Amino acid sequence: MKVCFISFEYPPKVIGGMGTYAEQLVRGLDERGIDIYTITRGDEACRDRKTYRVVIPDKLYWRRFYFIREAISLFQKLNRLYKFDLVHLNGTYPIIRGFNLPTVSTLHAIPNLKQAAIGLKLSKSYKSVTDIKHLVLKNSVGSMFDVTTVQASDGIICPSPSLARDIILYCFAHEQKIHVIPNGIDLKTFDEIECFNSTLLNHYDIQRDNFILYVGRLSFVKGVQYLIEAFKIVQNQHPNLKLVIVGTGDFEDQLRKISRNVTGILFLGHIESVRAKKLLYEASLVAVLPSSAYEVSPMSILESMASGKPVIASDVQGNSFMVKHGKNGFLSKPRDPVNLAKLINILYEDRALRRRMGMLGRELVEKEFALDRMLSETLKVYDSISQRLF
Repeated sequence: MKVCFISFEYPPKVIGGMGTYAEQLVRGLDERGIDIYTITRGDEACRDRKTYRVVIPDKLYWRRFYFIREAISLFQKLNRLYKFDLVHLNGTYPIIRGFNLPTVSTLHAIPNLKQAAIGLKLSKSYKSVTDIKHLVLKNSVGSMFDVTTVQASDGIICPSPSLARDIILYCFAHEQKIHVIPNGIDLKTFDEIECFNSTLLNHYDIQRDNFILYVGRLSFVKGVQYLIEAFKIVQNQHPNLKLVIVGTGDFEDQLRKISRNVTGILFLGHIESVRAKKLLYEASLVAVLPSSAYEVSPMSILESMASGKPVIASDVQGNSFMVKHGKNGFLSKPRDPVNLAKLINILYEDRALRRRMGMLGRELVEKEFALDRMLSETLKVYDSISQRLF
């Protein structure tokens, strides 16, 4: 089978989970014998035999419009050359014309207007003109892209049942179109990474089992501001504990201002090295995802569970699909620093509980969220759609 995979995010331009998904899916399908070609953005000079890049203007909110226009034009040229059997879109785009081939789309989130309203309501303490523009424009433009992608697709892959329900509700999708396939993590590759060298820990003066870890984008909806408030409470009892924040984003400056007079908070920026991130997961006390409004299937939870660590995540859409309260971690009340601090303290004071939750998390990721399962289920979607349409 010849597949054309179209993704706005793809190495080396990986922003979040969508780019990680793209990298793992393409590599995994190629290893399984699928003849897969990728169209993404970037410097044409970086093109290799099966990865083609288009150059687009870097205009916020409209980058995907420019990207898909160029990607479709390139697809038509490549299709005449390779004669693809199927198109797989990663993410949502303003599609005005179809591909005249079986089309599958993976939706990682749908930033609908309801979520924009939630974000604005929650941003009273921090909102600025930039925050408002980002929430309203990004979500309204994104909602348009969601609908056009769903309507142009013969099959939709999404990583959680809650997102599947939203796609039906907000994008007018038929239930038969949707296939829930949880995101996977390449455990074999992940486990082969050795992390005995603690140079990174020494450099930042952090010790094993003595820091809380956040890995992800620094945006308002990720709720890191509530984690910082919770950390202030925890510090009253455990003054030597530290908070390590990994990632970048448009809310970083505001978070640094909130943290200005708090000791023990470290902003490490974006970390590309999987080895370095794995070391941080393994050495941490707990990984925390304090999302303020919604999540889908965060890679940070998968990576933490793969590392045998407990997770504390907000009890919002998407997280409860991965974190089982009291088993592999805790679900905290959203936007509640006091509750979050209480759960962190419980884990800090109970090493046996941390170990038990970490083991259960590892078992869960092996059973439900392994990359092999994601690849097998994706191939089933390809086959079913191809057989149905031809």
